Amino acid sequence: MGYFVLLLTIVIYLIRPAEWIPGLGFNWNMLLNGLGVLIILGKALKNESTTNIDRTTHYLIWFVFAIFMSSIANFRFVTISLYYTQLVSIVITFMLVQSTISTPKQINRLILVFVITLLFICFQCYLQANGGANWGGLEPYSRGVMSSRDGETGIAEIREFQVIWYGVFGDPNDLGMLLIAFFPYLANKSFFQTAAFTKRIFWIVTLLAIGYTIFLTNSRGTMLALLAGLSSFVIIKKKSVKALFIIAFLVIFVVLLGPSRLAEITSGDTSSMGRIYAWIEALGLFRMNPIFGVGAKEFLEYHFITTHNSFVLAFAETGMLGFTAYLGIFIIAVSTSIKVAYAEENEIRKMEMIALTSGLIGIMTSIFFISRTYVLLPYLYIAILTAYMRVYSPDNYAKYITAPPLLKLIGSAFGFIIFIYLFNRMSTNVLL
Repeated sequence: MGYFVLLLTIVIYLIRPAEWIPGLGFNWNMLLNGLGVLIILGKALKNESTTNIDRTTHYLIWFVFAIFMSSIANFRFVTISLYYTQLVSIVITFMLVQSTISTPKQINRLILVFVITLLFICFQCYLQANGGANWGGLEPYSRGVMSSRDGETGIAEIREFQVIWYGVFGDPNDLGMLLIAFFPYLANKSFFQTAAFTKRIFWIVTLLAIGYTIFLTNSRGTMLALLAGLSSFVIIKKKSVKALFIIAFLVIFVVLLGPSRLAEITSGDTSSMGRIYAWIEALGLFRMNPIFGVGAKEFLEYHFITTHNSFVLAFAETGMLGFTAYLGIFIIAVSTSIKVAYAEENEIRKMEMIALTSGLIGIMTSIFFISRTYVLLPYLYIAILTAYMRVYSPDNYAKYITAPPLLKLIGSAFGFIIFIYLFNRMSTNVLL
């Protein structure tokens, strides 16, 4: 029952039927979260070992606690209602993955269901790009850009289209983050593992379909995130910085043949410069309240646009109390998965762990360019990654999940803020 609820939760979260299918306009999220709570409590009361509450869960709960504390410390009680349901849903789904996944068959089937659901979304995006709308009537995002193709004036406005999906994936960057998540995993299945002919064809076709849809998003952040994910796969797999030469080649390839927006990072690009100005404001707000931040969902009260960076938004709105937990979730997941992968003797399992880790690095790259601190997908992916390690390599997982220590995580949080400060100084000197 619990596993079925988990699969249904993921499929509905991705497909979002209530937003485009008449007659299904029901709050499925509330219903499934309610069932999820009953399942988690049932396992806890029965003292079942499959509850599997690990360190990533502790840090997620810490982060949610810090969000509430930041609102209370800044007397922003009204904003709590804006994200309460969203945060509770994240914690429930995260814990549901850990509570219900206990066998290799379950984790493999969950990933397969996730990938098949992505194929459905890719088909709908294909309809957008080639027919103007998908089954639900959703049209692609249209962005006006200036071009010098007009023979009379020398300047003309043309339209560029970017495919999107519903709800939280209604932005090309968010859809791109979803699409790149399992791309390294699919690449590994397609080219680095032995499989029956029909299975290999399935993985290759899936990889091509998702790759084509990523191209249709026409998103710079998505292309960079894809590049980061694939590059990480090569670097972790080879354990060598020589792979950086491959990365350099991929960068050139993506810039030359990727979406047209990829090469627009100049002082005249309002999107890029807007991020820099927003980060400057975020640093100022952090200095104003370094412990609790200015409160969740409050950054826009101080600046006209968001930070376009989930990590920057986290330290600006929740301070060091929240940012240490937020960054810690990602650091713990990445460091643990790499260590477990290197300790794994089964080559197939090792490669899949590396591929899944690379997907998480791709997601981290993606949220570095968009403000999605309070969105489910990154946390859901971390839960799937940790469940995979726990199922296939329980001893190594139990050994490495306790590292790194808290002091190193606090140091990493400070180091990231210093990096943003130095990056801003360099960017303003070069681009302004």
